[in-house]
Amino acid sequence: MVLEIKHLEYTDNIQETKLVLCLGFFDGMHIAHLKLIEEAKKVAVDKQLPLAVFTFSTNIQRYLRQEEHRCLTTIEDKAKICSKLNVDYLYVMNVDDNLIHIPAQQFINQFLSDCDTVVFGYDFNFGYKGDGDRHLLKQSTYFKSIVIPEVKHLGLKIGTTRIRANLVDGNLSLANYLLGRNYSIKGKVIAGRGIGKKLGYPTANIQYTPYWLPKSGVYYTYVYYKGSRYYAVTNIGNKPTFTNLSITVETYIIDLNENLYDELVQIEFVEYIRQEIKFNEEAELSSQILKDIEYVKKRIKED
Repeated sequence: MVLEIKHLEYTDNIQETKLVLCLGFFDGMHIAHLKLIEEAKKVAVDKQLPLAVFTFSTNIQRYLRQEEHRCLTTIEDKAKICSKLNVDYLYVMNVDDNLIHIPAQQFINQFLSDCDTVVFGYDFNFGYKGDGDRHLLKQSTYFKSIVIPEVKHLGLKIGTTRIRANLVDGNLSLANYLLGRNYSIKGKVIAGRGIGKKLGYPTANIQYTPYWLPKSGVYYTYVYYKGSRYYAVTNIGNKPTFTNLSITVETYIIDLNENLYDELVQIEFVEYIRQEIKFNEEAELSSQILKDIEYVKKRIKED
């Protein structure tokens, strides 16, 4: 079955019945999330029932604090991963003021009551003021509940907060391990200031919102464009050699000479190479960029 994506409002009901449903926000779709989905998949296969993932359009806590929506995985990213895992349905609940005021028991009655099995993490909360938790879900007689315990690595919980912190700190290898894949962002190529082209290394400037960005610096990356993978050097930062510039994500793609303006590309972060450096002269920066490119070309041969 091809994955079906269904967007829900607070007044809706899930039309499908007898589902094995995974409940959570699932930002990152990291290895702990994958364990939850795999456990649900075993039940779905054994009972020959559809497998579903239920997520939310945005992080509810950030919504309540009126903070900008930022994420490790967009809905589109989650859908792609769900498809690979042979999930049948992805339900995306729109987060708004009406939803956050729904009492926990009403949430169960309205969205979960026709499920066969509901699978969720030990720390999942829902409903008005987060009053719903694993205990309330386990009390329900509508469905069977499966609680996935805390998943750890090196004695610490595997979670979105930890992955985000490691990305920000430059611990890319650990963040990628916890994700179970290389961290990636996706966005359109937008107009930049043409600094790379001026230096002899034209770059694609990526519209990166709403993603969380890794630490500023230079990275060995893969770039996916129109179904093909390319090798690249990607810089995140505000170009300290110049002044008064905002944070950008710019990538120099090796062996690709095309005008990518307004095209959609995906950048996959493989290795953190170095921090941003302020140079006294543009020639020094150009020389360093060449060194970065040569380093990546060497790494390509090792892959």
